[in-house]
Amino acid sequence: MNQTLWNYFSSEEQQEYIKFLKIFGALSGLFKDTNEGSNASKPYLYYRNHEQLFARVFDVEDLTRYDSAFDAVGNFNGHRIGIGLKTWIHTRDKTFQKVAEFNKLAPTVIRPLIANAEPLEVVKKVASLRNERIGLDCRTYKTTSEIYHNITRDSNVMNIVESTYDLVDLDSLRLLSVKDDKSVFDFEDKHKKYKFYVSKSVLLQEFDASPNCVITQIPIKQYSDPFELIEHIQLEGNISQSIDKKNVIYLPIYSDRNYVVEEKSGFNAWNAASKVKGSDRLRPDFEAYIPIPIWIHHLFPNFFGFDALDKEARNNSIGFKLHLPDGNSFDAIVTQDNGKSLQTNPQSILGKWILHDVLGVEARQLLTIDRLRLLGVDSLKITRIDNENFKIDLADTYAFENWKLDLQSDIENCSAIKQKPIFRPYLSN
Repeated sequence: MNQTLWNYFSSEEQQEYIKFLKIFGALSGLFKDTNEGSNASKPYLYYRNHEQLFARVFDVEDLTRYDSAFDAVGNFNGHRIGIGLKTWIHTRDKTFQKVAEFNKLAPTVIRPLIANAEPLEVVKKVASLRNERIGLDCRTYKTTSEIYHNITRDSNVMNIVESTYDLVDLDSLRLLSVKDDKSVFDFEDKHKKYKFYVSKSVLLQEFDASPNCVITQIPIKQYSDPFELIEHIQLEGNISQSIDKKNVIYLPIYSDRNYVVEEKSGFNAWNAASKVKGSDRLRPDFEAYIPIPIWIHHLFPNFFGFDALDKEARNNSIGFKLHLPDGNSFDAIVTQDNGKSLQTNPQSILGKWILHDVLGVEARQLLTIDRLRLLGVDSLKITRIDNENFKIDLADTYAFENWKLDLQSDIENCSAIKQKPIFRPYLSN
Protein backbone atom coordinates (compact mmCIF):
# COMPACT_ATOMS: atom_id res chain seq x y z
CA MET A 1 0.00 0.00 0.00
CA ASN A 2 1.14 3.59 -0.64
CA GLN A 3 2.04 6.18 2.01
CA THR A 4 -0.28 5.69 4.98
CA LEU A 5 -1.84 8.42 7.04
CA TRP A 6 -0.51 6.65 10.13
CA ASN A 7 3.07 7.43 9.09
CA TYR A 8 2.36 11.16 9.12
CA PHE A 9 1.76 11.07 12.88
CA SER A 10 4.58 11.39 15.38
CA SER A 11 5.40 8.42 17.59
CA GLU A 12 4.13 10.42 20.60
CA GLU A 13 0.77 10.97 18.89
CA GLN A 14 0.55 7.32 17.88
CA GLN A 15 1.24 6.15 21.44
CA GLU A 16 -1.35 8.52 22.94
CA TYR A 17 -3.93 7.32 20.42
CA ILE A 18 -3.16 3.69 21.26
CA LYS A 19 -3.30 4.45 25.00
CA PHE A 20 -6.84 5.78 24.76
CA LEU A 21 -7.96 2.94 22.50
CA LYS A 22 -6.77 0.55 25.21
CA ILE A 23 -8.75 2.52 27.81
CA PHE A 24 -11.92 2.42 25.69
CA GLY A 25 -11.39 -1.30 25.16
CA ALA A 26 -10.88 -1.90 28.89
CA LEU A 27 -14.30 -0.34 29.54
CA SER A 28 -16.10 -2.55 27.00
CA GLY A 29 -18.03 -4.28 29.77
CA LEU A 30 -19.97 -1.07 30.40
CA PHE A 31 -21.61 -1.32 26.99
CA LYS A 32 -21.82 -5.01 26.10
CA ASP A 33 -21.90 -8.48 27.60
CA THR A 34 -18.29 -9.71 27.75
CA ASN A 35 -19.23 -13.24 28.86
CA GLU A 36 -21.53 -14.57 26.16
CA GLY A 37 -21.83 -14.75 22.40
CA SER A 38 -19.40 -14.99 19.50
CA ASN A 39 -18.34 -11.36 19.94
CA ALA A 40 -17.79 -11.53 23.70
CA SER A 41 -14.02 -11.18 23.39
CA LYS A 42 -14.20 -8.36 20.84
CA PRO A 43 -13.82 -4.91 22.45
CA TYR A 44 -16.42 -2.20 22.15
CA LEU A 45 -15.68 1.17 20.52
CA TYR A 46 -18.47 3.64 19.90
CA TYR A 47 -17.87 5.37 16.57
CA ARG A 48 -18.38 8.85 18.06
CA ASN A 49 -15.73 8.13 20.69
CA HIS A 50 -13.37 7.07 17.92
CA GLU A 51 -14.00 10.31 16.00
CA GLN A 52 -13.55 12.44 19.10
CA LEU A 53 -10.34 10.64 20.05
CA PHE A 54 -8.86 11.02 16.57
CA ALA A 55 -9.54 14.77 16.52
CA ARG A 56 -8.20 15.19 20.07
CA VAL A 57 -4.90 13.41 19.54
CA PHE A 58 -3.97 14.39 16.01
CA ASP A 59 -3.61 17.86 14.53
CA VAL A 60 -6.68 17.71 12.28
CA GLU A 61 -9.85 19.70 11.76
CA ASP A 62 -12.87 17.86 13.15
CA LEU A 63 -15.70 17.76 10.57
CA THR A 64 -17.99 15.32 12.35
CA ARG A 65 -20.42 18.10 13.28
CA TYR A 66 -20.96 18.85 9.60
CA ASP A 67 -22.71 16.92 6.87
CA SER A 68 -19.40 16.24 5.13
CA ALA A 69 -18.01 13.35 3.12
CA PHE A 70 -14.99 13.53 5.45
CA ASP A 71 -14.80 13.18 9.22
CA ALA A 72 -11.60 15.21 9.43
CA VAL A 73 -9.10 17.13 7.32
CA GLY A 74 -5.40 17.21 8.14
CA ASN A 75 -2.56 19.32 6.79
CA PHE A 76 0.65 17.30 6.68
CA ASN A 77 3.74 18.87 5.16
CA GLY A 78 1.59 20.95 2.85
CA HIS A 79 -0.63 18.01 1.85
CA ARG A 80 -4.29 18.49 2.78
CA ILE A 81 -5.81 15.07 3.34
CA GLY A 82 -9.52 14.31 3.63
CA ILE A 83 -10.04 11.56 6.22
CA GLY A 84 -12.90 9.11 6.67
CA LEU A 85 -13.10 7.34 10.05
CA LYS A 86 -14.78 3.99 10.62
CA THR A 87 -14.87 1.22 13.21
CA TRP A 88 -16.53 -2.18 13.08
CA ILE A 89 -16.43 -5.67 14.61
CA HIS A 90 -14.11 -7.93 12.65
CA THR A 91 -16.19 -10.94 11.63
CA ARG A 92 -14.56 -11.50 8.23
CA ASP A 93 -11.68 -9.91 6.34
CA LYS A 94 -13.91 -8.17 3.79
CA THR A 95 -17.07 -6.43 4.90
CA PHE A 96 -19.47 -3.74 3.73
CA GLN A 97 -19.72 -0.46 5.66
CA LYS A 98 -21.93 2.59 5.10
CA VAL A 99 -20.21 5.42 3.23
CA ALA A 100 -23.14 7.65 2.18
CA GLU A 101 -26.86 8.20 2.63
CA PHE A 102 -29.28 10.03 0.39
CA ASN A 103 -32.42 10.52 2.49
CA LYS A 104 -33.11 14.01 1.19
CA LEU A 105 -32.59 13.14 -2.47
CA ALA A 106 -34.21 9.71 -2.46
CA PRO A 107 -37.87 10.82 -2.88
CA THR A 108 -37.24 13.18 -5.80
CA VAL A 109 -34.15 11.80 -7.52
CA ILE A 110 -33.55 8.10 -6.77
CA ARG A 111 -36.98 6.49 -6.24
CA PRO A 112 -38.42 7.79 -9.54
CA LEU A 113 -35.49 6.13 -11.32
CA ILE A 114 -36.07 2.86 -9.49
CA ALA A 115 -39.68 2.90 -10.65
CA ASN A 116 -39.09 3.95 -14.25
CA ALA A 117 -35.50 3.32 -15.33
CA GLU A 118 -33.17 0.40 -15.85
CA PRO A 119 -31.23 -0.81 -12.77
CA LEU A 120 -27.92 0.29 -14.32
CA GLU A 121 -29.22 3.87 -14.49
CA VAL A 122 -30.13 3.69 -10.81
CA VAL A 123 -26.65 2.67 -9.69
CA LYS A 124 -25.04 5.23 -12.01
CA LYS A 125 -27.13 7.97 -10.41
CA VAL A 126 -26.26 6.75 -6.89
CA ALA A 127 -22.58 6.64 -7.84
CA SER A 128 -22.77 10.13 -9.38
CA LEU A 129 -24.38 11.54 -6.25
CA ARG A 130 -21.64 9.95 -4.15
CA ASN A 131 -18.99 11.48 -6.41
CA GLU A 132 -20.68 14.90 -6.34
CA ARG A 133 -20.54 15.01 -2.56
CA ILE A 134 -16.92 13.91 -2.39
CA GLY A 135 -16.03 16.46 -5.05
CA LEU A 136 -17.80 19.22 -3.16
CA ASP A 137 -15.76 18.60 -0.02
CA CYS A 138 -12.51 18.12 -1.94
CA ARG A 139 -13.05 21.61 -3.39
CA THR A 140 -14.21 23.08 -0.09
CA TYR A 141 -11.20 21.89 1.88
CA LYS A 142 -8.76 21.83 -1.07
CA THR A 143 -7.63 18.31 -0.35
CA THR A 144 -4.83 16.78 -2.39
CA SER A 145 -5.64 13.21 -1.35
CA GLU A 146 -8.19 11.26 0.65
CA ILE A 147 -7.99 8.14 2.85
CA TYR A 148 -10.00 5.96 5.24
CA HIS A 149 -8.56 5.32 8.71
CA ASN A 150 -10.36 2.40 10.31
CA ILE A 151 -10.38 0.47 13.57
CA THR A 152 -11.56 -3.14 13.40
CA ARG A 153 -12.17 -5.03 16.65
CA ASP A 154 -11.28 -8.70 16.87
CA SER A 155 -10.71 -11.06 19.80
CA ASN A 156 -8.96 -8.94 22.47
CA VAL A 157 -7.36 -6.69 19.84
CA MET A 158 -8.02 -3.56 17.86
CA ASN A 159 -6.55 -3.34 14.36
CA ILE A 160 -5.60 -0.09 12.65
CA VAL A 161 -6.40 -0.44 8.95
CA GLU A 162 -6.24 2.21 6.25
CA SER A 163 -7.65 2.10 2.73
CA THR A 164 -8.00 4.32 -0.29
CA TYR A 165 -10.86 6.80 -0.50
CA ASP A 166 -11.93 6.55 -4.12
CA LEU A 167 -14.51 8.14 -6.32
CA VAL A 168 -16.73 5.60 -8.02
CA ASP A 169 -15.28 5.05 -11.48
CA LEU A 170 -18.32 5.52 -13.72
CA ASP A 171 -16.59 4.19 -16.83
CA SER A 172 -15.91 0.79 -15.27
CA LEU A 173 -19.13 0.63 -13.24
CA ARG A 174 -20.90 -2.73 -13.58
CA LEU A 175 -24.21 -3.92 -12.16
CA LEU A 176 -23.80 -7.23 -10.33
CA SER A 177 -27.30 -8.03 -9.11
CA VAL A 178 -30.67 -6.58 -8.12
CA LYS A 179 -33.13 -8.12 -5.67
CA ASP A 180 -36.46 -9.03 -7.21
CA ASP A 181 -38.23 -6.33 -5.21
CA LYS A 182 -35.52 -3.80 -6.14
CA SER A 183 -34.63 -3.30 -2.48
CA VAL A 184 -30.88 -3.90 -2.90
CA PHE A 185 -28.59 -3.06 -5.82
CA ASP A 186 -25.12 -4.64 -5.97
CA PHE A 187 -22.51 -3.09 -8.25
CA GLU A 188 -18.77 -2.62 -8.60
CA ASP A 189 -16.12 -0.57 -10.38
CA LYS A 190 -12.43 -1.22 -10.94
CA HIS A 191 -11.70 -0.18 -7.34
CA LYS A 192 -14.43 -1.47 -5.01
CA LYS A 193 -17.73 -3.30 -4.60
CA TYR A 194 -20.87 -1.49 -3.40
CA LYS A 195 -24.39 -2.18 -2.15
CA PHE A 196 -27.24 0.32 -2.26
CA TYR A 197 -30.12 -0.33 0.16
CA VAL A 198 -33.26 1.42 -1.05
CA SER A 199 -35.28 1.31 2.19
CA LYS A 200 -32.73 3.42 4.07
CA SER A 201 -31.23 5.13 1.00
CA VAL A 202 -27.72 4.13 2.10
CA LEU A 203 -24.68 3.20 0.08
CA LEU A 204 -22.28 0.60 1.48
CA GLN A 205 -18.72 0.02 0.28
CA GLU A 206 -16.64 -3.11 0.72
CA PHE A 207 -13.58 -2.66 2.95
CA ASP A 208 -10.64 -5.05 3.17
CA ALA A 209 -9.23 -5.67 6.66
CA SER A 210 -7.26 -8.82 5.90
CA PRO A 211 -3.98 -9.34 7.82
CA ASN A 212 -1.81 -7.81 5.09
CA CYS A 213 -3.85 -4.56 5.39
CA VAL A 214 -3.36 -4.20 9.17
CA ILE A 215 -0.91 -1.39 9.99
CA THR A 216 -0.67 -2.17 13.68
CA GLN A 217 -2.47 -4.44 16.12
CA ILE A 218 -3.30 -3.23 19.63
CA PRO A 219 -3.79 -5.82 22.41
CA ILE A 220 -6.84 -5.03 24.54
CA LYS A 221 -7.47 -6.15 28.11
CA GLN A 222 -11.17 -6.07 28.89
CA TYR A 223 -12.18 -5.82 32.55
CA SER A 224 -15.01 -8.07 33.60
CA ASP A 225 -15.92 -5.43 36.17
CA PRO A 226 -15.11 -2.04 34.57
CA PHE A 227 -16.45 -0.25 37.64
CA GLU A 228 -13.16 -1.14 39.27
CA LEU A 229 -11.56 1.35 36.92
CA ILE A 230 -14.28 3.97 37.12
CA GLU A 231 -14.12 4.25 40.88
CA HIS A 232 -10.57 5.59 40.59
CA ILE A 233 -11.81 8.69 38.75
CA GLN A 234 -11.60 11.76 40.97
CA LEU A 235 -14.17 14.49 40.35
CA GLU A 236 -12.93 17.86 41.55
CA GLY A 237 -15.35 20.74 41.69
CA ASN A 238 -18.19 21.36 39.30
CA ILE A 239 -16.72 21.02 35.81
CA SER A 240 -18.94 22.49 33.15
CA GLN A 241 -18.57 23.96 29.71
CA SER A 242 -21.23 25.90 27.91
CA ILE A 243 -21.42 26.74 24.23
CA ASP A 244 -22.46 30.30 23.51
CA LYS A 245 -25.00 29.91 20.75
CA LYS A 246 -24.90 33.68 20.24
CA ASN A 247 -21.55 33.17 18.50
CA VAL A 248 -23.07 31.17 15.64
CA ILE A 249 -25.52 32.17 12.93
CA TYR A 250 -26.68 30.53 9.70
CA LEU A 251 -27.17 32.39 6.44
CA PRO A 252 -29.14 31.09 3.44
CA ILE A 253 -27.54 30.84 0.02
CA TYR A 254 -31.05 31.40 -1.32
CA SER A 255 -33.71 34.05 -0.65
CA ASP A 256 -35.35 33.74 2.77
CA ARG A 257 -38.58 35.08 1.25
CA ASN A 258 -39.28 32.48 -1.41
CA TYR A 259 -36.73 29.67 -1.12
CA VAL A 260 -35.14 30.27 -4.53
CA VAL A 261 -31.76 31.59 -5.54
CA GLU A 262 -32.62 35.00 -6.99
CA GLU A 263 -31.42 35.40 -10.57
CA LYS A 264 -30.09 38.96 -10.18
CA SER A 265 -29.01 39.27 -6.54
CA GLY A 266 -27.21 37.36 -3.82
CA PHE A 267 -25.11 34.65 -5.40
CA ASN A 268 -26.27 35.64 -8.87
CA ALA A 269 -25.47 39.34 -8.39
CA TRP A 270 -23.14 39.13 -11.41
CA ASN A 271 -26.32 38.80 -13.52
CA ALA A 272 -27.84 42.11 -12.32
CA ALA A 273 -27.99 45.28 -14.38
CA SER A 274 -24.83 47.35 -14.68
CA LYS A 275 -23.95 49.57 -11.72
CA VAL A 276 -23.42 52.41 -14.22
CA LYS A 277 -26.80 53.86 -15.12
CA GLY A 278 -27.62 53.50 -18.80
CA SER A 279 -24.64 51.23 -19.44
CA ASP A 280 -24.87 47.71 -20.82
CA ARG A 281 -21.50 46.79 -19.32
CA LEU A 282 -21.56 43.39 -17.67
CA ARG A 283 -20.78 43.01 -14.00
CA PRO A 284 -17.63 41.01 -13.11
CA ASP A 285 -17.75 37.21 -13.24
CA PHE A 286 -18.78 35.66 -9.91
CA GLU A 287 -19.84 38.98 -8.34
CA ALA A 288 -21.85 37.83 -5.34
CA TYR A 289 -22.79 38.49 -1.74
CA ILE A 290 -24.30 36.47 1.09
CA PRO A 291 -27.83 37.67 1.91
CA ILE A 292 -28.42 38.47 5.60
CA PRO A 293 -32.12 38.55 6.55
CA ILE A 294 -32.83 41.67 8.64
CA TRP A 295 -34.38 39.70 11.50
CA ILE A 296 -30.96 38.15 12.23
CA HIS A 297 -29.52 41.59 13.07
CA HIS A 298 -32.41 42.15 15.50
CA LEU A 299 -31.90 38.82 17.28
CA PHE A 300 -28.08 38.96 17.15
CA PRO A 301 -27.22 42.65 17.61
CA ASN A 302 -23.53 43.49 17.21
CA PHE A 303 -22.79 39.95 16.03
CA PHE A 304 -20.23 41.39 13.60
CA GLY A 305 -18.81 43.76 16.19
CA PHE A 306 -21.09 46.72 15.45
CA ASP A 307 -24.75 47.59 14.92
CA ALA A 308 -25.26 46.49 11.32
CA LEU A 309 -28.68 48.19 11.21
CA ASP A 310 -27.05 51.59 11.85
CA LYS A 311 -25.75 53.22 8.64
CA GLU A 312 -23.06 55.25 10.39
CA ALA A 313 -21.80 52.19 12.29
CA ARG A 314 -21.62 50.22 9.04
CA ASN A 315 -19.70 52.98 7.30
CA ASN A 316 -17.23 53.25 10.18
CA SER A 317 -16.63 49.50 10.35
CA ILE A 318 -13.21 48.39 9.14
CA GLY A 319 -14.46 44.88 8.44
CA PHE A 320 -13.03 41.56 9.57
CA LYS A 321 -11.24 38.42 8.42
CA LEU A 322 -13.38 35.61 7.05
CA HIS A 323 -11.62 32.25 7.49
CA LEU A 324 -12.36 29.53 4.93
CA PRO A 325 -12.51 25.77 5.57
CA ASP A 326 -9.38 25.30 3.45
CA GLY A 327 -7.29 27.46 5.79
CA ASN A 328 -7.29 30.62 3.67
CA SER A 329 -8.90 33.91 4.73
CA PHE A 330 -9.94 37.17 3.15
CA ASP A 331 -11.21 40.60 4.20
CA ALA A 332 -14.98 40.94 4.44
CA ILE A 333 -17.59 43.53 5.41
CA VAL A 334 -21.29 43.79 6.18
CA THR A 335 -22.82 46.45 3.98
CA GLN A 336 -25.90 47.70 2.01
CA ASP A 337 -29.18 48.91 3.54
CA ASN A 338 -29.97 47.29 6.89
CA GLY A 339 -26.73 45.30 6.65
CA LYS A 340 -28.32 42.89 4.19
CA SER A 341 -25.05 41.88 2.52
CA LEU A 342 -21.95 40.03 3.67
CA GLN A 343 -19.34 40.51 0.98
CA THR A 344 -15.70 40.96 0.11
CA ASN A 345 -13.98 43.76 -1.80
CA PRO A 346 -14.14 43.01 -4.66
CA GLN A 347 -17.29 40.90 -4.38
CA SER A 348 -15.98 38.39 -6.92
CA ILE A 349 -13.45 37.01 -4.39
CA LEU A 350 -16.22 35.55 -2.24
CA GLY A 351 -18.29 34.59 -5.26
CA LYS A 352 -15.50 32.70 -7.00
CA TRP A 353 -14.70 30.74 -3.87
CA ILE A 354 -18.25 29.61 -3.16
CA LEU A 355 -19.66 29.42 -6.68
CA HIS A 356 -16.72 28.05 -8.64
CA ASP A 357 -14.19 26.55 -6.25
CA VAL A 358 -16.74 24.89 -3.97
CA LEU A 359 -20.07 24.49 -5.77
CA GLY A 360 -18.48 23.87 -9.18
CA VAL A 361 -20.47 26.58 -11.00
CA GLU A 362 -18.84 28.06 -14.10
CA ALA A 363 -18.53 31.78 -14.81
CA ARG A 364 -21.85 33.40 -15.73
CA GLN A 365 -23.77 30.22 -14.94
CA LEU A 366 -26.82 30.76 -12.75
CA LEU A 367 -26.80 29.08 -9.37
CA THR A 368 -30.14 27.35 -8.71
CA ILE A 369 -31.82 25.77 -5.73
CA ASP A 370 -31.80 22.45 -7.63
CA ARG A 371 -28.00 22.59 -7.81
CA LEU A 372 -27.82 23.19 -4.05
CA ARG A 373 -30.19 20.31 -3.30
CA LEU A 374 -28.16 17.98 -5.50
CA LEU A 375 -25.00 18.85 -3.57
CA GLY A 376 -26.76 18.62 -0.20
CA VAL A 377 -25.97 22.19 0.93
CA ASP A 378 -28.03 25.37 0.89
CA SER A 379 -26.74 27.42 3.82
CA LEU A 380 -23.58 28.81 5.38
CA LYS A 381 -22.57 28.64 9.04
CA ILE A 382 -20.82 31.75 10.38
CA THR A 383 -18.94 31.36 13.67
CA ARG A 384 -17.58 34.38 15.52
CA ILE A 385 -14.07 33.81 16.82
CA ASP A 386 -13.78 37.43 17.92
CA ASN A 387 -14.88 40.77 16.44
CA GLU A 388 -12.02 40.69 13.92
CA ASN A 389 -12.24 37.03 12.90
CA PHE A 390 -15.12 34.87 11.68
CA LYS A 391 -15.21 31.31 10.30
CA ILE A 392 -17.40 30.28 7.39
CA ASP A 393 -18.50 26.68 6.73
CA LEU A 394 -20.94 25.00 4.40
CA ALA A 395 -24.14 23.82 6.07
CA ASP A 396 -26.32 20.98 4.84
CA THR A 397 -29.71 21.30 3.19
CA TYR A 398 -32.35 22.95 5.42
CA ALA A 399 -29.76 23.89 8.08
CA PHE A 400 -30.84 27.54 7.98
CA GLU A 401 -34.54 26.65 8.02
CA ASN A 402 -34.15 24.30 10.99
CA TRP A 403 -32.03 26.89 12.86
CA LYS A 404 -34.74 29.47 12.20
CA LEU A 405 -37.38 27.09 13.57
CA ASP A 406 -35.32 26.70 16.74
CA LEU A 407 -35.47 30.48 17.10
CA GLN A 408 -39.16 30.80 16.25
CA SER A 409 -40.34 31.86 19.73
CA ASP A 410 -37.54 34.45 20.01
CA ILE A 411 -38.43 35.82 16.58
CA GLU A 412 -42.15 36.04 17.34
CA ASN A 413 -41.50 37.72 20.70
CA CYS A 414 -39.10 40.33 19.27
CA SER A 415 -41.16 43.49 18.74
CA ALA A 416 -38.36 45.08 16.69
CA ILE A 417 -38.92 42.56 13.91
CA LYS A 418 -41.74 44.17 11.95
CA GLN A 419 -41.98 41.60 9.17
CA LYS A 420 -41.72 38.08 10.53
CA PRO A 421 -39.93 35.54 8.32
CA ILE A 422 -41.66 32.56 6.77
CA PHE A 423 -41.36 29.34 8.76
CA ARG A 424 -41.17 26.15 6.76
CA PRO A 425 -41.62 23.28 9.25
CA TYR A 426 -42.05 20.72 6.45
CA LEU A 427 -38.41 21.20 5.51
CA SER A 428 -37.22 19.67 8.77
CA ASN A 429 -38.29 16.19 7.70
